[in-house]
Amino acid sequence: MATRLEAADRVTYLMSFVPYLIEQGPVPVEQLATHFDLTTSQVDELVQLLAMSGVPGDDGYYQHQDLFDINWDLFEQEHIVELWQHVGVESTPRFSAREAAALLAGLQYISGIVPERDRSIIDKLVLKIASGASAEPENLLVTPAPVPVDLDVIRQAVTSGHSVGFEYRSAIGELTPRSVDPLRLDLVGESWYLRGWCHERQALRTFRLDRISQLSLTGESIQTTLTAHDLSDELFEIKDTDIRVTFAVEESALSLLAAYRPEVTGARSDDEIEVEVAFSDLGSVSVFVAQFPGSIRVISPQVAIDTVSEWSRQALSRYSA
Repeated sequence: MATRLEAADRVTYLMSFVPYLIEQGPVPVEQLATHFDLTTSQVDELVQLLAMSGVPGDDGYYQHQDLFDINWDLFEQEHIVELWQHVGVESTPRFSAREAAALLAGLQYISGIVPERDRSIIDKLVLKIASGASAEPENLLVTPAPVPVDLDVIRQAVTSGHSVGFEYRSAIGELTPRSVDPLRLDLVGESWYLRGWCHERQALRTFRLDRISQLSLTGESIQTTLTAHDLSDELFEIKDTDIRVTFAVEESALSLLAAYRPEVTGARSDDEIEVEVAFSDLGSVSVFVAQFPGSIRVISPQVAIDTVSEWSRQALSRYSA
């Protein structure tokens, strides 16, 4: 027995039915059911409701011309829905071929991290976007960003309520063991990041997946009460206690810093600009500078300059030794 649609669902489907019928012309009930993932009896219910819907006239009452009208003979005899009259709908906004292609490319790009059980959702979205475009989208071949760790381990940790353990390599090559309650995965450019509660730091931390090795489940239960919904969309959140450091950056390298939310504060020359970046501690400043050799230098505060200078001297001493 078909499930009766809730009132809110009926309104939502009717709003989708009308532009679809206007664009497609006469449509078999089976096609409507397949396209909108409904049963044929649910489509029949919506068609009956559509014929009683419309926009009232200036006097607040409905006249015949104020209601939707369908070809009842065609519907009853051949089970085909043809919209004869529509009201309140002048045009149907649709994705352009370029817009649809961009959305399809995005779906392909993230498909690598979608669990197998959810792949059908991606496939349905691809079909709906393609069929809803004003012209056939271009065929794009998109290679998803490679995921350097086994995401099933992270998914299992979330499902079981346990943390994950791994070795984390810093930008200068130092390895430290970490135990983390995984909360969210983010993709920035071609780099994947894990955001979670770090047991060692007792704080939220962000980890690049390509610097993680020996990923495994631990026997530790999660410590944090935070969820993915509690995190902002910003990869690196700025706090009042953060240290703000000013850098001189080659303009061509600015896009490389995007994940750190740099604030442009001025221009120093034709090809160099001044930016400000927030850090939770001074030790992170040296790691940050090491990622962009030759493209960035510290301007202020003096304590940040001294920290990076000392770090550089120690690194050179270790290298020469």
